[in-house]
Amino acid sequence: MKRALFAVGLIAVAFAVPSFAQDEAPGQQSIIVASVPTGGFNCGRASYPEYCYGVPANVGGTFWLDCCYNAGKGFIVFNNVVDLGQATIDSAVSTKNSAGFMTKLDITFHGSTDDRDRGTYTGTGTFTFSYYYFPGGVRRGDAGYRQLMQSGSLTITYN
Repeated sequence: MKRALFAVGLIAVAFAVPSFAQDEAPGQQSIIVASVPTGGFNCGRASYPEYCYGVPANVGGTFWLDCCYNAGKGFIVFNNVVDLGQATIDSAVSTKNSAGFMTKLDITFHGSTDDRDRGTYTGTGTFTFSYYYFPGGVRRGDAGYRQLMQSGSLTITYN
């Protein structure tokens, strides 16, 4: 009788506590490419920190890149990009042109998946940018340089 009650108790615990197995093998890699249209993806005003919101990904969804590249810190927020949650940027190295505009950004980052399996990942990313001057519309306060993402790729390695 005690064994039967113990078995029933184990079954009840098994159903009461959900368990989620990680669906990625450790070391598995995924490459995500920014789906940049011809001419570039408009990030808006050239700014520091680097801010580019709503960048479409080749695997579906979008991501938001926010990086203080002088300090090597920031974050990436993935929105429906496979199972990636928010990532923290660990390092950032920028390359600037003669006018002082950042033309390339290399980052490393780490984060967690958002599919409840408690998976984690690390990654590297490379982005290139170009700029154009917008003279402003009716309101001259809109004038200034705009930034275009020309390319972007992220390599994700699951832990």
